[in-house]
Amino acid sequence: MWRLLCCFRKKRPAGKARGQEVDRDSSSDSIRQVVQRVLRSLETNDDEEEKQKQVEEAIGSQPRAIFSVVKEEASTTSPSAKKPALAGSVSSEDGDWVNSIGEQGCTPLKKVKPQSLQDVVDVVNEARQLGQRVRAVGSGHSFSDVATTDDAVLVNPILLNDVRAVDAQLLRDGAVKEEGNTLLYVQAGITVKNLKVELDNRGLALINMGGYDGQTISGTLSTGTHGSGITFGPLASFAHAIILVSESGTVYQIEPGAGITDPSKFTGGLDTVPITLIQSDAWYRTAHTSLGCLGVIFAYILEVTPAYSIREQRASTTWSDIKKSLSPAAWSTAPPTLVSKPDHFELILNPYKRWFRHACVTVSRTRLPGTHHPQVGQRQDWLSNLLQQIAVERTPDLVAILRKFPFLSPLAIDQAIMTVAGHDGDGDGRADIYVDKSFNVFTLGTANEIKAVAMELHCEASRCVPTIDALLEVFEGLAERERWYMAGPLGIRFVAASEGYLAPQAGRMTCTIELAMLVGLDTGKELAKRVKETVCTRDETSVRVHWGLDLDFVTKEDVRAWYPDFDRWLEVYKGLNTTGMFNNRFTDRLGISM
Repeated sequence: MWRLLCCFRKKRPAGKARGQEVDRDSSSDSIRQVVQRVLRSLETNDDEEEKQKQVEEAIGSQPRAIFSVVKEEASTTSPSAKKPALAGSVSSEDGDWVNSIGEQGCTPLKKVKPQSLQDVVDVVNEARQLGQRVRAVGSGHSFSDVATTDDAVLVNPILLNDVRAVDAQLLRDGAVKEEGNTLLYVQAGITVKNLKVELDNRGLALINMGGYDGQTISGTLSTGTHGSGITFGPLASFAHAIILVSESGTVYQIEPGAGITDPSKFTGGLDTVPITLIQSDAWYRTAHTSLGCLGVIFAYILEVTPAYSIREQRASTTWSDIKKSLSPAAWSTAPPTLVSKPDHFELILNPYKRWFRHACVTVSRTRLPGTHHPQVGQRQDWLSNLLQQIAVERTPDLVAILRKFPFLSPLAIDQAIMTVAGHDGDGDGRADIYVDKSFNVFTLGTANEIKAVAMELHCEASRCVPTIDALLEVFEGLAERERWYMAGPLGIRFVAASEGYLAPQAGRMTCTIELAMLVGLDTGKELAKRVKETVCTRDETSVRVHWGLDLDFVTKEDVRAWYPDFDRWLEVYKGLNTTGMFNNRFTDRLGISM
């Protein structure tokens, strides 16, 4: 071990910065043999803290050179891992349907791609006459069975991608309360990625966004997807109306009781198809997070805002330092300044200790009116930075390394998130400021194209510190006992309460904690299951799990305990799914199939 450290200390040329490439001699066979011997020793003796520290110091001084050897060692001695490629099509034209990572699938009776509201009505009417079930899918980004159903008609809304203005003459006075904002009719099949471009071309933008933009707007809104910002609810909060085709073929436009539409002016139709206006808080709060269970969503009326830019600032810290500002006491009268002062606030946290601390990066974002601001800096994401830092060009290589040497995860995560904060170890002074159009800052870029699976936890915002502390204990215990490791940092965001009955943010300001795992690491889902079993309880104060990221772990007992308005949601659901047309594996799991 000491030989490894000394070799790299000797080989760094004078004036060479820490982290820069060493000379050719440092790749010699003798050093390679030392690295290989060290790795094998650590595989069987990773509880020897002093040895771990020594190899970490060596790797920290020359990560690219060391990981080059590690990659070679992993590729020659590790069983071949699944090779996650860029996320591709969610399904083929014929045969089975699979989600974006190939871990959820079903065999439908047939797949249809309606092009109009009348097409959707015809699909539902035909299915009713034949006694068939129907389920709408989106882009397949959900890591749960919320969309999967066998022997049913699968509705792919990909061709329903129109965006148009709403007739202002049909609206109540003051329908849009925020000055400058406007309402648009947006069909369900457009992806967030395409919608943001369409809006930008019109000088508009989404009020908020999540980190992934490959989802259809219907999949995004109906599962409780969110961005960050303690004054911003989930993205469904910006939907003022939901246009939905029910099991009877009736089309409903669902709005809150004091909805945007003036009933006396409502035309009662769209594209020659009759529509029934429903202005009901119960219906709206149910459809707000419909989970595909109420019918086939055709379109939304969304509130959007004039285009804007964002200034993002990243700073490195530690969990022990940052949590002092987020303790339950800090939330006693209002959200703490740390969370409420920037418009959007996030944390990137290493779930493992190195050198007696959990490395952490704060991400603070401030909204800037207009898009005339010059671009500054560039987007940073932990995965791309990690691959670059350790000289790994392909995610499958990283998967192979972490399968063979899982104990390297804490170090790899530290290397990655420190570069996000502008500390890359190479002394190049990378800025920690990024200014760009809002949608460029919100989205994760190329990291979104990697096949990964995730589970996301939602807790009361004021309870974020004890919840995260409990999570860190779980990770530490599983690493010690099982040698199970996360492959990436925790992504922590803060979101306003939602009025949706089954929104994960229902009724409380929420802290969300995302656990991302690369496809191909065998222990990822089992680790997530242990986490869920440990931190989730059977009461209203429990940590909840995001519907699209629950990995099928949420049970019928959970949903009844977590959501105080579940019975209200169920009442509307039963009225719209009387024949069981929209039953699927998900409704079976929750015990609500009709």
